[in-house]
Amino acid sequence: MSNAIPHTTVRIIATEVCEAFTLRLRSDGILHSHTSSSLDFNVDSLKQFSLVMGRMLNYQKAPMLVTLDEFAIPPVETREFWAQEGACPYASADAYIATNFGHKFIGNFYLKFNKPGRPTRVFSNEGDAVKWLQTFL
Repeated sequence: MSNAIPHTTVRIIATEVCEAFTLRLRSDGILHSHTSSSLDFNVDSLKQFSLVMGRMLNYQKAPMLVTLDEFAIPPVETREFWAQEGACPYASADAYIATNFGHKFIGNFYLKFNKPGRPTRVFSNEGDAVKWLQTFL
């Protein structure tokens, strides 16, 4: 008898685009948010994002995987807003994938100085991020 965990394929079960953000609800219960560098965003954009996220999740909480285009840099005021506990009542935890120096620097700055009001970590790869987010399902 094998103790191996069977591999299951994660599917995208819903997708929404909200300004610079593409939100994808995964079949494993994790919401993946990807930020485009082709559009600017601000605090009002994040408020709209939160509304779309709530509708996608049927107003329940879910862990969120966050990826960004290489040159997508969140403005200071958006980082300050997003760190507030009530900014996104539908995120149970945030896992940011930082694949370049700029994202790693900003991610670590965000954790240290903005002190997010929900569990938040920065990862260098998706596998580790997903494993951590699964503890919030």
